[in-house]
Amino acid sequence: MARRRKLKEKIYELDIESLSHEGRGISHYDNKIIFTRGALPGEKVIASRSLSRSKYEEADMIEILEKSPDRIKAKCEVYGVCGGCSFQHLSSENQISVKESWLKSAFMGQAKSAPKKWLNPLQVDSWGYRRKARLGVRYVAKKEKVLVGFRERKSSFITVMSRCEVLHPSLGENLELLGECIGKLSIKTHVPQIEVAIAELDTILILRHLEPLTKEDEVILKEYGDKLAITWYTQSGGLDTVRPLIDNINLTYSIKDHNIEMTFLPNDFTQVNFEINQKMINLAIDLLELDADDEVIDLFCGLGNFTLPISRYVKRVVGIEGDKGLVERAKSNAIMNAITNTSFYKADLFDDVSGSEWFRGQKYNKALIDPARTGAIEIVELLPKLGVEHLVYVSCNPATLARDTARLIELGFNLMSAGVMDMFPQTAHVESIAVFKRKK
Repeated sequence: MARRRKLKEKIYELDIESLSHEGRGISHYDNKIIFTRGALPGEKVIASRSLSRSKYEEADMIEILEKSPDRIKAKCEVYGVCGGCSFQHLSSENQISVKESWLKSAFMGQAKSAPKKWLNPLQVDSWGYRRKARLGVRYVAKKEKVLVGFRERKSSFITVMSRCEVLHPSLGENLELLGECIGKLSIKTHVPQIEVAIAELDTILILRHLEPLTKEDEVILKEYGDKLAITWYTQSGGLDTVRPLIDNINLTYSIKDHNIEMTFLPNDFTQVNFEINQKMINLAIDLLELDADDEVIDLFCGLGNFTLPISRYVKRVVGIEGDKGLVERAKSNAIMNAITNTSFYKADLFDDVSGSEWFRGQKYNKALIDPARTGAIEIVELLPKLGVEHLVYVSCNPATLARDTARLIELGFNLMSAGVMDMFPQTAHVESIAVFKRKK
């Protein structure tokens, strides 16, 4: 097997021109584009090359010669080492401004269009918001210590961190105690990760273990569970092996403005930021301009996060989701909330759905879609056939939103409004929302 050639050291002095969509500073040097991690537009920096390709190179910043007035001191002590955050050197206001500019650039670049109106960005507290995460775990023999945290940037090593500023405080302030707990287990060298699911009232941690737990291990986990106010689940293999250590917990979150209580399982997809989720649901409902005669289809509906609040204001709403478990939970949530004008169906929305009960001969005047990062180009093609005149598109990837926007325009829709939502503060992740209306 050929060995990868070691990259020759190269030090640059760079003038940073703009920011890439990953939050890296862009400059030009020797007819190449240089992407410099941690650098801001307007800065002059010294950087060291970390990757070389024919048309571009990547670099890590070593020193700032001329600092941007937008630069702030990072709140986290391990920022720059930890791979969990990439934007702590920018204020929250500047972060959202940058994300808006990326969305505008995506629309103009791929759709050659801009919305008739830009929506005000949605923001909440930028710290302690994250309720879902996957934390790495590693026993370091030399230190006789278990590390728990996010992995280092571009590395498989676990960051040495005592706290995390973006994780919900129920966990973010207790990483050392969590490491202490695992360090007492007989299988401490066989625990690779912990899945985090934090509801409104409960914190669930799923311990992935590659060797069986002993009775003594279970006692230790219970003891620290009481101390940390967490509930342990265990996972010895695939997702079907996830089990509560003691009792099942009904995880819940509420959508108060619409009198909805949602239940979910620890492995279910839920939004990581509950506060933004509340605001996002309210915004989506406002943008759909709902009334009592509307028939709405919610594509990629998950647990019914949008479907059930929408049901309060319309004639009927149909939710479509590819995950069987999520569909079952969506149906249960409808029953629990005494909602009778919803229907949920399991369907692979990237496959042929023309024979489906919810599609064949059905018409919906309004739609909401909330796809994964790959977007919804296949679904976009179906909207005119379903009779959709008014669409709200929630996106976690500006590039695929812009691509799908181009196709929607070809299909006769106008891009009415769009805006960004800060679902993941301190990162380069962009959540956005757009409204389309079909030309009459």
